[in-house]
Amino acid sequence: MIKIEKLSAGYEKHSPENEILHSISLTVPRGKTSVVLGPNGSGKTTLLRTIAGFIRPWSGTIEIEGLSEDGEIARKIAFVPQSRSIPDVTVGRLVLAGRFPHTSFPHVYTKEDAKIAENAMARMGISDFAERELKKLSGGQRQKAYIAMALAQDTPILILDEPMTFLDIRQQLELSGTLSSLRDEGKTILLVAHDINAALSLADNIILMKDGNIAASGSPSTITEGGFIDSVFGVKTQRAFSTGGQLLSFSLA
Repeated sequence: MIKIEKLSAGYEKHSPENEILHSISLTVPRGKTSVVLGPNGSGKTTLLRTIAGFIRPWSGTIEIEGLSEDGEIARKIAFVPQSRSIPDVTVGRLVLAGRFPHTSFPHVYTKEDAKIAENAMARMGISDFAERELKKLSGGQRQKAYIAMALAQDTPILILDEPMTFLDIRQQLELSGTLSSLRDEGKTILLVAHDINAALSLADNIILMKDGNIAASGSPSTITEGGFIDSVFGVKTQRAFSTGGQLLSFSLA
């Protein structure tokens, strides 16, 4: 479980104009998939990066699995950012690097580490790319490699910032299935998404953000039936039902 109390954070100098998150309080349930939705600039990425420890809170507290010390938290979370550099390494070496937090000096990877990395690549369907250079892959293939590296960390919490970026429709469906399986295995998953319908089908819990605040949180049905999407995005939502479930369409309010 992730428990946040009165969290404020931002970039550069601590000042009112630089504050992005405004005294947020939030609980991310253990063993569930929580999806963060909100307009561009609402603070979604800042929230994830602060939870993952890449941004220092200005005030408030973050507890991860009951822990609050940075070193302890680092071993609980695997984070896949939205933007990142592309190192000059093979896919296999990148994924194996996910095992680094589990090594001790002189940081030599073991056969067990290699096996875990191989399993992570197999799970993401990229075993055949192990010897290929990361820079020579497509955007979708690289995305899978970074997610495999996070899986190799073998943490109870997986945080992903827009993981569907660069993935085609088939790859998105495959990743949704993988994330659902990881959730069923007990992992806590927190991610940012832009596709509202995809988020509703994947999430156990929806977190809606607007202007650096939590506008609403709850089950997908609570969010859709409460009119929160309309108020946060400034749209008019229409719901359609079929044998495949609920599908939302949107128009300008």
